[in-house]
Parts: sequence; C-alpha cells; structure tokens
Amino acid sequence: MDEISTAEPEASPTDRRKPRICRYCKRHFRRYEHLERHIRIHTNEKPYKCSCGSSFSRRDLLKRHESITHAPINPPTQQPSPAIGNDREDAQPQSNQIHLDPGISPWQHPDFQNISTGSINQNEPLADYQLEVNPLSSAQDLLVLQSLEMFSNNVGLNNEWHLPSEPSITQIFARDSNMNALPTPSTAYSSHEQPSGPDQTLSKLPTEREAVAEFGVLTLPILTVTNLHRESLLEALTKSQTSVTDLSLPSCHSLSRFVNGFFDGFYPHLPVVHIPTFKIDECEPENLLAMCALGAEFRHENRKAVVLFRAAKDMLQQTIHEREMAETERKSYSKTSGNTTHSTHETHDSDFEVLQQRAVMREARCTFLLIAFAAWQNEKSIAREAFNLQSSLARCIRESWLEEDERSPHANDTDWRSWVQRELDRRLKLFSFAFLNLHSIAFGTPPVILSEEINLRLPCSCLEWIAPNQEKWNLIRRSGHQEQMLFQDALCHIMKSHRESHPPDSQPVPSPLANYILLHAVIQKIILTYHALGPYNDVDQSLITGQKEIMRLVNHPSSHTTCLIYNFFSFVRNALHAWTSLWQRAPESSLDPRNPNGPVTFTSTALLGVAYVRLGLDLGSYKILRYRDPEQIANQLLQIPRLPAGPHLLPAILHATHALSIPVKLGVNFVAQSHAFVWNVQHSLCALEFAVFLSKWLFCISDCQTRRPLDEQETRLVSWISDIVEEGRTSGDDDFWSRPSHQSDCAYLGFAVVKLWARLIRGNEKWSLIRVIGDGLDIYADACEQRYVHAQTSPVPT
Repeated sequence: MDEISTAEPEASPTDRRKPRICRYCKRHFRRYEHLERHIRIHTNEKPYKCSCGSSFSRRDLLKRHESITHAPINPPTQQPSPAIGNDREDAQPQSNQIHLDPGISPWQHPDFQNISTGSINQNEPLADYQLEVNPLSSAQDLLVLQSLEMFSNNVGLNNEWHLPSEPSITQIFARDSNMNALPTPSTAYSSHEQPSGPDQTLSKLPTEREAVAEFGVLTLPILTVTNLHRESLLEALTKSQTSVTDLSLPSCHSLSRFVNGFFDGFYPHLPVVHIPTFKIDECEPENLLAMCALGAEFRHENRKAVVLFRAAKDMLQQTIHEREMAETERKSYSKTSGNTTHSTHETHDSDFEVLQQRAVMREARCTFLLIAFAAWQNEKSIAREAFNLQSSLARCIRESWLEEDERSPHANDTDWRSWVQRELDRRLKLFSFAFLNLHSIAFGTPPVILSEEINLRLPCSCLEWIAPNQEKWNLIRRSGHQEQMLFQDALCHIMKSHRESHPPDSQPVPSPLANYILLHAVIQKIILTYHALGPYNDVDQSLITGQKEIMRLVNHPSSHTTCLIYNFFSFVRNALHAWTSLWQRAPESSLDPRNPNGPVTFTSTALLGVAYVRLGLDLGSYKILRYRDPEQIANQLLQIPRLPAGPHLLPAILHATHALSIPVKLGVNFVAQSHAFVWNVQHSLCALEFAVFLSKWLFCISDCQTRRPLDEQETRLVSWISDIVEEGRTSGDDDFWSRPSHQSDCAYLGFAVVKLWARLIRGNEKWSLIRVIGDGLDIYADACEQRYVHAQTSPVPT
C-alpha cells in the first residue's frame, strides 16, 4: 500500500488499531475514507462540485448545499396521528391514568413511549436498517438519528477530531469595487429556496457553512473619556443627589477602559448600540454610566462596577421623576390655557408626544443595561434590583409601542440617520423581550413580556448594521433589498411551516439577530406550556378559576388529552426544525464563536440545545438558582429525577454531548482560563442545563445496563461521551481526577461530565453568580461520585 496507509513499526496498540497514517501530520485513522477526508485539510482539495460552480471538500456538504440552495419546495409528509395505529403495532394508549410530574416532560410517560410508527423507507438516504421509532421523532429526526455517524461528521464528534482552519476574512468595506460581486443577506438565497425533501440531511444542530469570507467585519471602536466628559458626569450626579463624589467616581482612564470593555465584552452578544454613529458627547449620562458598569465587570473590576451601577440607577430615577413632573405640568397647563387655538394645541401636543417617546426609550435603554448588570450578581441587594427593574422595562417598551405596520411610512426610508434611530429602538424592544425571557429560563419565573404582544420588524442584517456611512448603507440596500419580516409573520412561518407550504413572497429574510429573537419566542412557548400544566392552587387549596377543567383533564386524562399534549410537543419540535432551516439559510450563520459577524449565531445554537432539553425535562420547575447558594443548587439538582431512556431524548442528548465536545477539543484550561471561547453568561446557563440533563440520562442508562444491553444508538453515544470525558480529564498539566477502572461506566460518566462543565463554568469570573453555579455543580458531582464509590465498594448480597 502507498505511503499514506503504511503503518510505522513503533506504533502503539492504539495506533495499530488505526493502521492508516497521514503523510503530512502522521495522524492515524481506522478507515480509509476518514484518512482521505483528513488529507483534504492539508491539500485544500474540494473534489465535490455543484452545477452552480461551488465546490466542497465533503460529499455531505455538497448534498446539504444542493438541498438548501437548489431543492424545490416539497411539503413534508404529514405526521401520523398518535391515536392512529399502523401496520406493525396498535398505537392506542394503554392507560387512562397519567400522572404528570411538573418537572418531567409529558413525552416521558409510558403512554407516549408506547406510541410508534412504521419505519423509514429503505430507499431513503441514510436508512441503513429498519427501525421502529417513537412518533415524537419526525421524519427529519429519523434521517439524522438512524445514521449517528452522519450527525457526528457534521458536528465533529467522530473519533478523528480536528479543529477547523481559521476562516479567511475579507473586509469588504476596504474595497468598494468588490461590493457588486458579493451577495447581500437579502439576495444570497432566493425566497423559494426552502430546504426540504428526503435528501435533506440537516442535523439537529446547524452545520457549518463553507466560508464566511464574503461578509463584512465590524471593527470595534477605541473610545476616550476626557476630563470634560467626566466633569459633565459629576455635574449630573450632583443633580441626582447620589453618594458618588469626585473621589469615588473612577478616573478618566478607568472610564475609558470601561466603555471600551462594554463594546468588546457586552456589545457583541447584545448589539443594542450603533457603533458607527455612537459618540460619548451625545450619550445620556445615566446610559454612559450603565455602559461603564457593564464594561467594568468585563474588565474584572467589580467594586467600581457596583459604584457605577448604583450611580446610574439613582440618576435614572431622577430622570424618571423629572419626566413625570413635566408631564403633570403640561396637563395642568393645557387645562388653564384657554386662549390658544385648537391647531396650536395639536402642534404642542404632537411635539410633546415625540419628546415623551424619546424620553421613554432613553429610560428603557438605561433600565435594560442595568438589568443586564444586576441579573448575574450574587449580592442579593443588587440581584433584587434586576427583578425590581423588570416591570419598569416592560412598562417603558409597552408605552413606546410593540407594534409597527407593514405599510409604515418609514418602511422604505432612505435617510440613514432616521433609519438608525428606528433600528435602535426596534432592537432595544426585541432584546428586552429576549433578555427577560432569558430570566425566565434561568430562574424559572413566568415571562414578563409575551411573544403575542410583539409585532415589530425583526432586526436588520449584519451588513446594514455595520455600514459606516450613508453611502455604504445605500450601496447595500440599492439592489433587490428586502426588509426583514414582521415578528408575528416570521413566527407564524416557523410554527406552521411543517403543515403547509408558503408562497415565495412570505419567506423570511434570515438575519442572525432575527433568528435569535425567534428562538426565544419558541422557548417561551415551551415554558408557558409547562406553567399551564403546573399545579396552580389558590388560598383555599382549590384550583384557580379557569384552570379547573384543564387540570381535571391533566390529572384524569382521556386518550384525547394524551394526543393533545403529544401534538403540542410534536408541533414545537417541528418548529425547531423550521428554525434550524432558517439558521442555515442566514448568510452570516457560523458555528465559529469568533465569527467576525459576532457570536450571536453561535449562541443561538446553544439556546437551540436548551430548547430540546426543555422538551425532555422542565428544569425551570426546580428553581435551581433561586437561592444563589452552591449547597442549595446542589440539593436542587439531587432532587431532579433520572430521565427515562427513549429515542425522544436523543436530539437533546446529541446537543448536550456536542456542546461539551467543543471546549474539550479547544482545551478545558484554555477555555476556562483565557475565555478565548467568547464565553458569556448565556453559554454558562446553557452549560448548566446540558450538564444536568446529560448526567441524569447517563445515570438512567447505568441502571438500564443492569437489566438489558444498550442498543446501538445508546452504545455509540456512550462511546462518544467516554472519549470526550477522557480527553477532558487528561487535558490539564495534571489529570483533573484519577483514571477510573472502567472509563465507559455510565455512572462514572454521569458525574464526570458535570465535573468538566463545573471547571469550564467557573472560568467565567466576570459574573459572581456563574462562579456559584460552577461551585454548585462541583458539590453535586462530588455527591454523585460518593454514591458511585459506595456502590462499587459495597459487598454484593448473597
């Protein structure tokens, strides 16, 4: 055999099991096709070509490209009703008594697990064998789950791990001549190019695009806070009667460091400031202080951050008081001024309304930034402020309207400055909805703003947002530009796309922020469903009016109720499929956390995993973070029951496994200590859910091993998790813990994955609450390990 497959004489036992060797880097591979694919990393060969001229290094990337870019619309096959049997098995529920644990998904009930459908056609792609499956797995699920190797290749979970090469980035604004040759977000994909059909191999996790080189790069500013700016802040602080003095207010150098910390730390994850037009001179003092508080936290200067937070909050309260006084005076003046004409009154009222609108948005912006700071602090007095301010933020954005008309007179406005202001307001409202929804996910509280209240246009594309001036902005929008859809239209498209086809002109124009907001809306529907099924009681222990009939059906369900619950969760799963398709079509989407268009697309994939986790386990009902104490967090985690095995959990397990594999491949210490992973609080919250979900499933699989052999899918998943854990365990200068006697033991893996996540989460030192989460996970893992060791050392009864 040639040199690329010649084994070396000194090969270790592990290498001898992988006899094929790369001639460039000497890595070993078991299968020749894996070696061939690996070598293309060195040669940059792309042998798989599409008729449109695109070329790819892998066949599955070509097929995905053809499915996304060239496939016609074919409505997916209608899912069979869970109440209808098939040729193989009677699918009627076998019991009329379903007792729903508030923390466990209705999917986990045996009645749902007894429902099954026929197998996938053998002629369909990826179908290597017949498989009886739970109907909660849609046809698209099955294409992925029947070939876990396909999923592993898409997300990099195969044994031959390699990091993707750095993307080649072109700063398109440096050369105007290239602009005409580049696709814009609205024209990169035609509206009728909806991925569908049996060849669609879209994984549960969005897969990486071939390149992002054709899209723009945003350069963060370097701002300076001058003595004049600081004097203006001191003057405003004096008027608001805060305790901050010249001595306690940070210096100009510190304020400059903090405002830049805001832009390179907080802004990429929640871009609510327009960098090309931002000027410190024009920034309201309370907003500048709130931005500096967040920036100080990202610069690890919490003491100064707290001072700035309190100063901004006091100044905000003074601003609100002044606005309310002005409104009272205007009303009083209107009643006493009888000499002015009617037209003059209308003019004054109109001008005053505009000023009031701007003042309300100013308050909303500061309140949003203050909540973003206070929410993740462990000091109770500050954390309490986050919840106190929630109602103020909701009031402000409701007062400034949460709706806009498709036929708005500003829809096709050509004035860049006016467009920037409207886009800023729109983003603030939408991100307020998303951030408050993140609160619901983290703390198990009911949503403050419902998705049904919102009908704003979704955020614009990255290219429009980073355009540095009017000319570049016009250049982007001049040919074939299409505005983002309204929120409700886009959400309707996602929620209904599995049941009916849409005309081409109704397809949304994908943008990363639009997808992020829509995913929060889908997660909110999951949260609200669990709240609706929860045990709500009033003072006299009787069920709340209006809930009686619903709860009667839940506690004493008929087969019809079973089908209703099943249908809703199946409905949401299909919505997540549709969302994943939108993510894939968005030109800026990337799985690289260092994506030049920002980490929002990468964060969205983590939240997608949380959506699947919440479909299997209602973690919100356990109020894990209620006490903000490591011991209490561990106690809450120990109370969560183990998850039952079943194919309906596989998408969530795949997400949780993949999420852990990424930082392990990069290096646990590297990620934990340098934050090179663009780690933010949203990822830490997602990691908490992944750690808990994966550990509970592994403990269940450990119990299953004593009664039955694991099936093929479970075996492969356990093997992957074992490889990831072992790679992570040995990634420090010293092993994080001693080598286990059986490293594939599922009980051992159950607490090992938690130990790895705890180390990764504690590396996020910017937020004190995140450190508490890491400590709580460690205590939980230690308790599970003690149980494991006790079970191993206990004598077997005879």
